[in-house]
Amino acid sequence: MIRQVYQFLFYLLVIVVISVSCSSYKFAKESVFVDDVDEYFNPTLKMNVWTYMNFYPYRGGNDGVRLKDFYPMDKEVLKKLGIKAKGINILFSAVPNSKPNYHLIALFHETNLPNNVGFERKEVNKKQYYFQKDLEIGRLDVRHVLIPFENNNKMLSLVYYISSELHLDCRFCKLDYLAYINTVNLQDSTQQQYRNNWVIAENLTDQGVALEISVPQPIQKRKEKVLLKVFAEYETETGINYFHILDGKEKTDKITLKLLPNRYFLEYQDEKFNTIYRDTIQVNK
Repeated sequence: MIRQVYQFLFYLLVIVVISVSCSSYKFAKESVFVDDVDEYFNPTLKMNVWTYMNFYPYRGGNDGVRLKDFYPMDKEVLKKLGIKAKGINILFSAVPNSKPNYHLIALFHETNLPNNVGFERKEVNKKQYYFQKDLEIGRLDVRHVLIPFENNNKMLSLVYYISSELHLDCRFCKLDYLAYINTVNLQDSTQQQYRNNWVIAENLTDQGVALEISVPQPIQKRKEKVLLKVFAEYETETGINYFHILDGKEKTDKITLKLLPNRYFLEYQDEKFNTIYRDTIQVNK
């Protein structure tokens, strides 16, 4: 009899654990977000999401891009929007480090795509569009954006919320631009392919010089991701010009890119942003 009771309690515990795990929001693995680059990367999901330059990796406190857990109000907002955990990956939850300090949650849907009934269709151009829906939760203004892509087989959700009195000057302006630029990126056949790099626009002009960077042997031997940052020298300061994710699973010995004529400092970092190798290159006309 005691054994049967223990078996019953064990099965009950298993059911509870399974039900909790199935109903819990899960953050995507392999997410990458670094300082001074206005883009989120996920090599596993093959996803890029444009952000702003005032988004920084989370280091504690009330702002930053969180890749593993939520801000306190996030779950309540998602539940009020009717967003269920099944079939989605949370890409990130972010708060910029300057005003207005809104919240932005990015979600990737591969199965059980959200229903867009009740959403307003917003045209970017004749072929590109997204959907949006506004909601008030107490004193919070909330907007949910849906961006379909890959023949409507996948969706990116952007959930924005902020106390209503904190964005009166230009309600939802910050989200409007992100909805626009990510729609263009995801629905444009020439851009929607996953990119493992980021570059400033000036380098892509005719003045940019095509070159190859040889990846140092110690970096090639690493099995974990390595983050390469290329900084240009500007008199008394430097500025990031190029960023590249080196996947330890795939050996990379050379990186092809374009840079303007200048002196550049190369920093190879591990996933915790510790510098593990430095180099310098000179790019001439």
